Amino acid sequence: MTVLQCAEDLTDRQAAAMAVRAIDWKYALGVELSDIGFDASVLCRLRARLADNGMERVVFDRLQNVGLVAAGGKQRTDSTHVISAVRDLNRPELAGESVRAARNGRG
Repeated sequence: MTVLQCAEDLTDRQAAAMAVRAIDWKYALGVELSDIGFDASVLCRLRARLADNGMERVVFDRLQNVGLVAAGGKQRTDSTHVISAVRDLNRPELAGESVRAARNGRG
């Protein structure tokens, strides 16, 4: 969800709305077409839980695996080239990565 949100440059509220109305998002998220979605505050709580459990490293590892950050260096996730590179990934690739992450219990 957060990958799609970042790729589209959406607020939490906008991303939650897309999860309700966009068929491609529903497919990528693995939810039924009739799914009624969730409250936007869930995204904020998710990010807090990731940080509280040290899971933010998973995000950096994935960015490193696709060449968006360099090993051993300091990197800001709001760096222009990182955001630009994420946007350059095509939707099927993003959808595939999202499904893979969800399948592996890391989504």
